[in-house]
Amino acid sequence: MHDASQEQLSFAAALLDALPQAALLLDRDLRVVRINRRFATLLRLPDGAGLSPGTPRERVVDLVAGLLARPEERRRLLEESETHGPVTRSTDYHLRDGRTLRRRRAPVLDDGELLGHLWLVEDVTRRSEAEDGLYEQVRKLAALADERAAFAGRALHELRTPLATVLSFAELLLDPVGGPLSQEQASYVDAIRRNAIRMRSVAENLPKAATGGPTAEPRLGQVLVHELIERVVLEALQRADGAGPYIAADCPPGGPPLVADAGMLTGAIEELLANALRFTPEDGRVEVVGRAADDHWTIEVRDNGIGVPMEYHEEIFTPFVRAPNARRGGFPGTGLGLAGALDTVRLHGGTITVRDHDGRPGAVFTVRLPVTSRP
Repeated sequence: MHDASQEQLSFAAALLDALPQAALLLDRDLRVVRINRRFATLLRLPDGAGLSPGTPRERVVDLVAGLLARPEERRRLLEESETHGPVTRSTDYHLRDGRTLRRRRAPVLDDGELLGHLWLVEDVTRRSEAEDGLYEQVRKLAALADERAAFAGRALHELRTPLATVLSFAELLLDPVGGPLSQEQASYVDAIRRNAIRMRSVAENLPKAATGGPTAEPRLGQVLVHELIERVVLEALQRADGAGPYIAADCPPGGPPLVADAGMLTGAIEELLANALRFTPEDGRVEVVGRAADDHWTIEVRDNGIGVPMEYHEEIFTPFVRAPNARRGGFPGTGLGLAGALDTVRLHGGTITVRDHDGRPGAVFTVRLPVTSRP
């Protein structure tokens, strides 16, 4: 290519200057045909750097090697420059002034015949810094995931034994051999047993929640929604013992039974109710409303508490995530309850959403469940 006509050289010069990258064109004998203005500017080459047409490639390599900060990169540049086969290669180099340059070298072919070689060089310093920052964030997230998994494992270990003890004594109390219980006493013990079972399920799912693993499969049976809502509200009233917000249930008897896991679904509604009570003032009001349609049930938990910021309407269902107004207000919580409720509802083929309370303070959590569960 060094024997080309002046017209061809002018065309090559115009073509290289039109490129958005710094560019160097070598002929088949590895001699300089042309560099564009961006090449000299990017490498900050002094005037008269000696890269006129016909200059050997070694002169270019020496100039670039003198700018590199790392000895191993200088050696690599020299080694790579020994060969210039018909393969496109891309390499990053770190300069002494702190910049990172990416050189892409490719053969120039005409119907399979090698005519020369093209270097394209660009400054990727910011891109490289962004990649380094991303890698650091990934490393921190991985460490956080490890910490969460370790915490979940410890929590499961600490909870398993006391929960087993509570369950054992509750079942002993319910056994007729141990003596008769009044109807009220039996209902209390049954509530203890069911909540201990629920806590055991939550504890066993902690490691799965921390690592994003699958939760247990539901044990399906017929569930009467109005009975479920009444039981959840009644037990909440018993725990409150007259303190806290006013709690009401609104679900007419009847409607099609749900095909669902009664324990899991009860736990999900209990969590939504507990969440509403946690963020509602003592003089506030919380309602659990159930309505049936032909093919689905809608259960709403309404409150007039602190509400959920719009930008967190989806985020709060992510494990360990809490809305900023909940964190600032000093309200207790781990950020796992709503995530567990969402998992349960999804296992039953349903959806769960949150919205504002029609322009008033508070939030409305809506659960929509198909009558026939489709996990």
